[in-house]
Amino acid sequence: STVFVMASNSDLHVQESKRQRLKLYNQRSQINFNVKGLYGPKAGLVEDKSFDSASVEDPSCEHHLYWNQPPEYVLLMKKFHDDEVTEKFKEMARWLVEERKVQVVCEPNILEEPLINQESFKDIKDQLLYWNNDNKSETLESIDLIVCVGGDGTLLYTSGLFQESMPPIMSFHMGSLGFLTPFQLDTYKTDINRVFNGHPSLTLRHRLSCEIRSHHQLKHPLSQEVCEMDPNRDEPITPMTYKPVRTTKFETKLVLPNDVLKAKVLVMNEVVVDRGPSPYLTNLEFYCNGRLMTSVQGDGIIIASPTGSTAYSLAAGSSMVHPSVPCMLVTPICPHSLSFRSIVVPSGVEITIRVGANSRSTAWVGFDGRNRQEIYQGDSVVVSTSLYPVPAINNTGHVTDWFDSLGECLQWNVRKQQKSC
Repeated sequence: STVFVMASNSDLHVQESKRQRLKLYNQRSQINFNVKGLYGPKAGLVEDKSFDSASVEDPSCEHHLYWNQPPEYVLLMKKFHDDEVTEKFKEMARWLVEERKVQVVCEPNILEEPLINQESFKDIKDQLLYWNNDNKSETLESIDLIVCVGGDGTLLYTSGLFQESMPPIMSFHMGSLGFLTPFQLDTYKTDINRVFNGHPSLTLRHRLSCEIRSHHQLKHPLSQEVCEMDPNRDEPITPMTYKPVRTTKFETKLVLPNDVLKAKVLVMNEVVVDRGPSPYLTNLEFYCNGRLMTSVQGDGIIIASPTGSTAYSLAAGSSMVHPSVPCMLVTPICPHSLSFRSIVVPSGVEITIRVGANSRSTAWVGFDGRNRQEIYQGDSVVVSTSLYPVPAINNTGHVTDWFDSLGECLQWNVRKQQKSC
């Protein structure tokens, strides 16, 4: 005979709790985010010993920052060419140097602004550190903490400076939208002291690793430079040295070998492949883990991170996803189909967008709204989740900050309350 034993509610609760806490990512998503040096030379994450060492921590749990040593080098970033922001920048720089006794690093372009060169700020300006082309990598690797003053665009720009590991960043709202900037400037002294002295919570905002690859021997016009990319410049730099080939009496072109890596960049929000100035629909092939899933006929397609789900992807009709959810969003732009809807895929997959060999025109690709490049028939954009997230410091908590931003910036579900009977 078989004996059935009913589990108590408490046992079921314990089992469910354990199951939730020991969830695994997709096999390719099993990333250890507590690697030494991943968040700068002096920062790390507080480990939760209750998690099994063989599993990956549930990304929805709270991460907390701790300091191995007191922060010494602070990168102070600001919105360019904004006098109001510049005045706050000067105030914060003086306080950090004189009160907190830290080394303040800033971008060299900031030192050229007129307000920075005022005589009243000369004593602090002379103490600011900055980088040049020779020591940029070494300087950025020494940063312990980033303080960002501006809007969401300033944060995206700062993220682009760090194409691998990135130190913790706290963002103060002084832009137009401020969805990613939870701190207010009125209390910057209290907030920075709290970060220096305590264990603030972090949101690990996953970034996307993007590559442009030429998969066929195609002839590219010399007027369109094939080059490596600087994530913070809109124009191509460092042209690759391939031998020009004269194809006709009046035309010289550049022949690329198979599978050439034309560009590689990390993005925080999204990568967009669209038709550019062409009047034709794009004809793009959508692959997931090397398997052709569908074709894209429309204005283009957006591959967004969870952080980017509230940016261009949202405007194109996709849903909003909390930044701690490990996934990528695939959103068509004006598809010529009534059934092509936005989808969410696991963070561990590799997405490839390929310009069809029979496409009537080329396509264009952009990364966080910058570095737009033309790609040709046969070229591919390969997107995967990066190993290097952006450790964004929260004001109150990773859930509370996100819902506050939805309400304040997007007016999410704002309506008059129904009257009672």
